[in-house]
Amino acid sequence: MGFASGFVTGLAKSVDDQLKNDMLRTQKRMDGMEQYRITRGRADIEREQKETREVGDMMKNLASLVGGDPYKAAQLYEAGGGTLSGATEFYQTTKKSQAALGKKFDINNVVTLLENDKPNSIPMSDYVKNYVQGANTQVRGNQDFEASGLLGKMFGGSKNYIKTMDSNVKKAVGTSENKFGLLKVPTPKINHEAFIEFQKNEKDNRRDVGSSFEAEYLSLNDEINYAKNDEDKKSLIKRRDAIETKMIRQAELKRKATGTSSSIMSKEGITKTISDTVKGAVSNEFTETVGDTLKIMLNGNEGPVFEQKNRGVLALEKRFASVDKASEPILWGAIEAEKNIQKQERTSYIGKQYQNYLANTRDDSSTEYEKYQAQDVTASIIPASSITNEDATAKFKRETKALKSIAIEQSYPPGKVIEYKAPNGNTLRFIWTGQSLLQ
Repeated sequence: MGFASGFVTGLAKSVDDQLKNDMLRTQKRMDGMEQYRITRGRADIEREQKETREVGDMMKNLASLVGGDPYKAAQLYEAGGGTLSGATEFYQTTKKSQAALGKKFDINNVVTLLENDKPNSIPMSDYVKNYVQGANTQVRGNQDFEASGLLGKMFGGSKNYIKTMDSNVKKAVGTSENKFGLLKVPTPKINHEAFIEFQKNEKDNRRDVGSSFEAEYLSLNDEINYAKNDEDKKSLIKRRDAIETKMIRQAELKRKATGTSSSIMSKEGITKTISDTVKGAVSNEFTETVGDTLKIMLNGNEGPVFEQKNRGVLALEKRFASVDKASEPILWGAIEAEKNIQKQERTSYIGKQYQNYLANTRDDSSTEYEKYQAQDVTASIIPASSITNEDATAKFKRETKALKSIAIEQSYPPGKVIEYKAPNGNTLRFIWTGQSLLQ
């Protein structure tokens, strides 16, 4: 065998061995991706089945209140905010009132159920599916798949790989029909005064205005949140602030007279004041009244709610600015605790969005996720500055101002988390509230 012939034979064998190895590596990668997708798909199927059982049980419970009517049961589910937890809370509250009031309790006095435009012949199972997000059985993005090494260079990417994996995953996992949110169910009006909690609270917990400065102050601060119009609200705030001034003066005089610390309110009064003020700072569109309690609807409204709750704390600090922190450790300690609680809420939300970002981009060549912006993207959209020798503080102010403008111009969704590498090297995560950047 001549040199040339031997060289060609050796080269052919080398290429053949390389291609065989690349085929094995490619198959191993495909097997790994398939198994990952199968595991994720099966997990989501199990999640869907579990939620279907839970929602189904709750819909049956709600239907028992309205003669078994699935359409009315769905309306009661909407009365609970269209979520399982909200529907469960509504059902439990209703059953408690029913048990306490007996024949005096009428569901029709609690909710105004609608009969107009009632769809025909829709089974309970379809209403259940309306409140359960269908499983994602494919668990992939629109990525291509390229073979390994020389095999990939010779033959490139192939959609056949994806098709093969899709087919194998479908056989192993199955499919799921997503009917989430397809049925439009009206939300009935709720008369919370018909619940036993409201009636009991009215009887047991309403304070007699004037019994003490603190009692009068707490009563007025509570009534502000339930004011029917702006005029009534302003009047209540004026009366509350007048009492507040008297309380601060009273505590000051007592400290001077006795030489001992004297708080303007009890620990319980301070806690209630902070709670009522923070809740009252949140817009009506993000709150609901359950009995006589104001409840913040946080899920899905995190951005503006975080903003407004933070404003509530700032309002407290402004209201009590004249109160010496050393003489009122309980008050200022409670305010600081509320700030820390809110900070923890925001940190938890940021962590959740980061995990969602990872989950949505893990199998996708895209690096974008609506509610999370990575720091490299942030860095690329901040306009460069012509300022030389710009100090860190000035640069931080300029860049965060630019970020706010970009968020407004590009209509960032409230609740979007924005990663930002500060001039000092620290990575910060802001929450876009719809109005400002909040850490």
